[in-house]
Amino acid sequence: MRSDIFLECPSCGYKKDVKDFRVDCPRCGYPSALFQIKYSKFPQVFPLSDYTQPILRYLPIMPLEAKEIIDVNVGNTPLVHAKNLGKFLGLENLYIKDETRNASGSFKDRGAVIGVSAANVLGYKMLNVASSGNFASAIARICTLSGIKCIVLVPEDTPEEKMVMIAAYGGKVIKVKGIFDECRRLSIELSRKKNILSASWDLKPFTLEGWKTTLLEIFEQMHYTLPDVIIVPTGGGGHVLGTWKAIKELSIMKKVDKFPRIVGVQASGSAPYVKAVREGLDYVPSIDNPQTVAKSLKVSSPLEKRDVLKAIKEVDGTFIDVSDEEILEAVVVLGKMEGVFSEPGAAASIAGLKKLVECGKVDSSERVVAVVTGSGLKDVLDIKSMFGNFPLVESGSSVEHILSLV
Repeated sequence: MRSDIFLECPSCGYKKDVKDFRVDCPRCGYPSALFQIKYSKFPQVFPLSDYTQPILRYLPIMPLEAKEIIDVNVGNTPLVHAKNLGKFLGLENLYIKDETRNASGSFKDRGAVIGVSAANVLGYKMLNVASSGNFASAIARICTLSGIKCIVLVPEDTPEEKMVMIAAYGGKVIKVKGIFDECRRLSIELSRKKNILSASWDLKPFTLEGWKTTLLEIFEQMHYTLPDVIIVPTGGGGHVLGTWKAIKELSIMKKVDKFPRIVGVQASGSAPYVKAVREGLDYVPSIDNPQTVAKSLKVSSPLEKRDVLKAIKEVDGTFIDVSDEEILEAVVVLGKMEGVFSEPGAAASIAGLKKLVECGKVDSSERVVAVVTGSGLKDVLDIKSMFGNFPLVESGSSVEHILSLV
């Protein structure tokens, strides 16, 4: 691990050694998991040109050495010029960052590879993780590549597709009655009482560095510029925070001089950030009994809430919510127009973008990137309802009968 990095408290600015990543702030009590990794110096040359893998090109603002990153092929997902969808929405310059192409089918691979690699460097042989499915898949995959044992706590309504993937990667899946918040509580308890490191809590400063790479790739793919607007599906808000951190660091390196607006999109039945923005609050209230078809976005009380809300305000961004119906319609539109099959939570960015356009909050000439965070193959059941029943014909049916069903 690099020696020129340190952890800083976002609340009071207290600095500490990275090896003390599990120690809460002694000055103000801020949770250790919400500290952020800072770099003592920034490079003159960025990104590095000596590597073909993007994650290695970003080493100057990564906490690990190249040899310590377990899978250097994570990321490198396409930025697609969505011409059909852009025409449908009236946008000249719409792009989709297709995170379904990651190894385990979601953007969570980015945070997982940095988090687990850091745990491996620090000598941990067992981790636990609380997740609605995608992060657990990503963590289990990197754990199996590094020989680390992995305990996985998922809500009881987690799609079977996600649990099977986790098990295939060697994770021990345990279903928990309740929502993600109950899983997170048990995860933290395993860490504190049994010293089984929590990937979803203790390792947050490291996983945040992985979330940055989505934006860094967009920066490269747009020829070292940034879009005017970035749309991000939002549950806990870690991806929003990572996007903001990458923008800030590019600014420090004088690579960009204008901040894009970040718009976080939440499901209407699970929208604590939206409530905070609408009511002009300086805190994020908890949501009782959150409900949404977008299970990857379902959270009652995000732990990063204070920092995420601050980040959004700093870039003149906002949060909006979309209904389950709008989300499922976006899954269909995205697949039929751009050939991208997303899970419900991932399509929230498209549903949110449509709403922004209709409200006049995105101009037709602006460059817009909508992040599609996870594959539809990870949550098929709810999506299937959008296509009805598939007809069955006899093997000897005539071609005329086949065409009558089209």
